[in-house]
Amino acid sequence: MTHYITLGVAEDATADDIKRTYRRLASQHHPDRGGDTARFQEIQAAYDVLGDPQRRAQYDQQRRTTTGGFRFNFNGQDITGHPGVEEIFRNFGFQYGSDPFGPFRQPSQPRRNRDLQVEITVPLVSTLEDQTKVLSVQTTNGHRETVEVRIPRGILGHSTMKYPELGDNFFGNLPRGDLYVNVHVEPDPQFEISGLHLITKLDVDCVTAMGGGDVTVTGLDGRIFSVTVPAGAQNGTGYRIAEQGLWQMNTLTRGHLIAKINITVPQNLNEDQLALVNQLRQTL
Repeated sequence: MTHYITLGVAEDATADDIKRTYRRLASQHHPDRGGDTARFQEIQAAYDVLGDPQRRAQYDQQRRTTTGGFRFNFNGQDITGHPGVEEIFRNFGFQYGSDPFGPFRQPSQPRRNRDLQVEITVPLVSTLEDQTKVLSVQTTNGHRETVEVRIPRGILGHSTMKYPELGDNFFGNLPRGDLYVNVHVEPDPQFEISGLHLITKLDVDCVTAMGGGDVTVTGLDGRIFSVTVPAGAQNGTGYRIAEQGLWQMNTLTRGHLIAKINITVPQNLNEDQLALVNQLRQTL
């Protein structure tokens, strides 16, 4: 697998694209956040090369020259420079690109077809339930295949799911590779995320804030909840609606919905209304 495949970027990706992708993957797979150490080390090693312009140029040059001047064709198509050709021939049992006398050495034990990666974006509300996605993936031979994957409830903002044997099938006599789906969760402008908790704004008019009353708040899934605001409520006060936040993946743990008071003041009062306000002011 090339460094480009490890990071999931194209070979002509810009330095900014590589840096942005590295930061996302490093944060996602960092061992301190429960990530896989081996995967994190692969990501770091790939970025150490591709993130340095000089080392990246040397790496690209080395990959171009390790074919030993040979060209490889499949169904009449030249695949010598294909980003997965090195892994393909390794899976077929050859030590490709490692011999100064040519592209092949003694065949080794065949393994399996290469892995594939795709990216999808899902809305925040969809993470409240298990969901099934039908994806289109392109294999090495250029064909597009439709696969169905299950995204578990509680998927995090930037997560990678592995689906065994849904990857490439370039060599029919070898097991299929795996499919890695990078899932991005689209934020909802009405909610702020704090761990598993959701924080939303609860608009309360100033009269209700002073005298108390019932107001409603809408949860992420559209459910309506009633909140009793006591007399003298202050701006920014939070009210917890239990277990209406986000789910923790693969558990029965769910966060809360926190509704924070946002006191609103009416505008364009008429003369009678202003007179009442002034009367109230004099009694306070």
